[in-house]
Amino acid sequence: MLQFTWRLIKGLMILLLLLVIAITLFIQFAPVFGGKPDAQSMAKLMLSDQFDGEVFRNLMPTDVATPSDQEVSIMDFLNPPAGKIPAEPLPSKQFRKDSLTNGDFVWFGHSTVLMRTNDVTIITDPVFYNASPIPFTVTPFALQVENRISDLPEIDVVLISHDHYDHLDYQAIQEMDPKVKKYLVPLGVKAHLQRWGVADSKIVEMDWYESDLEGVVRFTFAPARHFSGRGLNNRLSTLWGSWVVQSNSSSVYFSGDSGYSEEFKKIGDQFGPFDIAFLEDGAYNPAWDQIHMYPEESVQASIDLNAKVYFPIHWGKFDLSTHTWTDPITRAHQSARQKNVQLATPVIGDVFSADDYPQSNWWSDIQ
Repeated sequence: MLQFTWRLIKGLMILLLLLVIAITLFIQFAPVFGGKPDAQSMAKLMLSDQFDGEVFRNLMPTDVATPSDQEVSIMDFLNPPAGKIPAEPLPSKQFRKDSLTNGDFVWFGHSTVLMRTNDVTIITDPVFYNASPIPFTVTPFALQVENRISDLPEIDVVLISHDHYDHLDYQAIQEMDPKVKKYLVPLGVKAHLQRWGVADSKIVEMDWYESDLEGVVRFTFAPARHFSGRGLNNRLSTLWGSWVVQSNSSSVYFSGDSGYSEEFKKIGDQFGPFDIAFLEDGAYNPAWDQIHMYPEESVQASIDLNAKVYFPIHWGKFDLSTHTWTDPITRAHQSARQKNVQLATPVIGDVFSADDYPQSNWWSDIQ
């Protein structure tokens, strides 16, 4: 009996060791985890005021997880409340590439927004597949109509806010790359695209308040209050931020991910007013209150930015926190109405403009 027990323990230990080795090799060699900066990127990274020699820092003290009176534990994720995931496919429209004209926008869920201004076609944080390094683990909600990368037009500029999986999709970048002219990315993120086969000549790596021109459209990388990292030991190794997109016909703000801060007011004073602001509204909980905004904070940020129209993003596609799938838009809708903020609420795939946008409560009839 003792000999059998020892063999069993030994077998389990070997299996555990093999599992650890397999996980280590996966993290080390799987391309989804991205790459490390080359000498040229590292030289620019070291010159950044945001880099302290080891990691990037926010403009104000920020904790990724903060203590809270409302404890958030793994059990909140393992035992989710009713309504965490839509009970039926979400309303959506089929996007047709020839329908996008100057001044138009299309939301593909979460933080992926396609836009066109002054004959320049732009897409933000294109995530169409998995929001996790492990396939089929964090997949999009079901939609009535699926829009695919093959439905997209040629892309002049891809804007990346940071390197988290729900904002930088390895599979989507590989599939999209043949139709992309240029990528604008935060410091350090170029290495990920390089490892995925994107040509160096197509990637522009940027620090906060640096700008780049495409035609007459100016792109400025602005601060955000967040963090970065795709592996177990590379947190804060790349920069994160937001984007200001300006031309002679429009002014757009895209937040990426950010906790609330006074920087929104500074950006609004320097670059505003904005025709429309796409602002994070989702994946919040009490432990993440410094790195993600609550809906009411998102509405206030649109006021700080002096935005004519507020568009909530970072919801409607993935289950990433402890709240129900409708909580972000329900609270944003209520707060916007209380503060007299103009709220755009198109369904996924719907083409709209900052002057003509849907304002229906399409989510209210879905469980």
